[in-house]
Amino acid sequence: MLFPLIQYQIVIHARVVAYGLRHPLPSTHLIEAQTSLVLVFMAATELSEEQRTDAAVPAIFSGQLAQPLIFRNLLLGLRNTVESRFYRPDLWRLLDPVITSGNQLLRLECFSSCASVYARADFTENAFTDGAFHRNGTTNVDFNGAFLNHLAQLRPGKPAHFEMGEQSIKLQSPQGEAVEHKVKLPERWIKGFLQVQAVQRQAQPLFELDRLTAGQLLARIPASSKGALYLVPKRHKPEILYRQPAGQGGYIAVTDGHRLRLLQAILPDLQTLRVYQTEATGASVWVADTGAAQFTLGLSGAAAHGFSGDGDALRQLRAAEIDEADLALAHAAAHSLNQFTVAELAAHQDLPLPYATEIVDRLAQQGLLGFDRDRDRYFYRQLPFLVDANSQPGRLQGSQKLLEKQSVEIERCERRDGELIASGWVRGESGYYQVALRVDAQGYLREGRCTCPWIQQHELRRGPCKHLLALRFAAEEAP
Repeated sequence: MLFPLIQYQIVIHARVVAYGLRHPLPSTHLIEAQTSLVLVFMAATELSEEQRTDAAVPAIFSGQLAQPLIFRNLLLGLRNTVESRFYRPDLWRLLDPVITSGNQLLRLECFSSCASVYARADFTENAFTDGAFHRNGTTNVDFNGAFLNHLAQLRPGKPAHFEMGEQSIKLQSPQGEAVEHKVKLPERWIKGFLQVQAVQRQAQPLFELDRLTAGQLLARIPASSKGALYLVPKRHKPEILYRQPAGQGGYIAVTDGHRLRLLQAILPDLQTLRVYQTEATGASVWVADTGAAQFTLGLSGAAAHGFSGDGDALRQLRAAEIDEADLALAHAAAHSLNQFTVAELAAHQDLPLPYATEIVDRLAQQGLLGFDRDRDRYFYRQLPFLVDANSQPGRLQGSQKLLEKQSVEIERCERRDGELIASGWVRGESGYYQVALRVDAQGYLREGRCTCPWIQQHELRRGPCKHLLALRFAAEEAP
């Protein structure tokens, strides 16, 4: 017996209708084009509760581990991350990595419980002797004690098999079988994904360390620290300083640097360590490469300022109007491509590059896109739900209210070599604030000044204030 046909209506203009007929959207059985809309019909076979729970859905990925110790150490690195709290250690903890399979890569992502550290383990097809990437998909599970105990017993030369399904993951070894089932994904993690991809997009390469130099540097990280550490990666004798070195360049400043001790689980397998940093916020990205797998550690600018969905994410928002049909088709294309650059998505969808960039920003705001800084590409996650538009950061909502009240007075607005430069006044709750900004050609807020208390205290380290956002949106819409 079949369920009744479910009808979905998507209002789409003629150009999109033609595109939809040339490139069918995923999971559709019938597309009927009409003048102004496309009707999509989906049918599903009725299954028993037992069938729906257990059956008959093939695995998303399955494969024999080629290097069990590397697999073990990277997953233990994730476990150490989710168990860690570097700010308010008295509060709760969450243990639920998100696992994504696609384009011959298996990715496991998580945050520390204080959300100031992001960790991701990427396994290429070379990490498995017979890895089978059956289809793209995402799930999230809780690493409980039984699974971790099983993981800790992995040894070289002993067969071990890993399988990922829609509702669970499974690890088989001579010690038996451990299964972890899907758990609910916290909304704050999706907001964290938004902030992490924004940070990684802006992070610039600083240096690459060989195994010996990286090991010497990480082994000397103190167990706890207050303020900034200055890491100077000299080849024969790396230095850790507590004051900014004289001169410019050749070092990286990391606030709450003891968070880097999470990389020590990867040291036995490390080949190279690549380091990136965002100058504006002090956030950094550390990519430990083992050859067949990479472990990425992202540190927010400070442990007290976690990846919360604002900050750098707010610095790339634009006042762009996006056609919902274009957005839906780009979503389908991102699902199909799985990994891509903005230029590749623009070519695939036949869209101008600036407009494709705005669409990518919108998909990233919903948590659907991550960014792989090491490969310089976006990747797609198939999330169980999207962030509600009404749950946007308060500063973004505040900027919209200021615009509605016509509280922005622009004194200067010019575009030069693709950059936007603007200044003016914004009427806030406590008076007028003088505001000025510069947005680069890629749509990223590079400079911003405001006389409000938020910017006076944090500058741009925690993202723009609502007054800067309101000025930017007004200037982008100005003739």
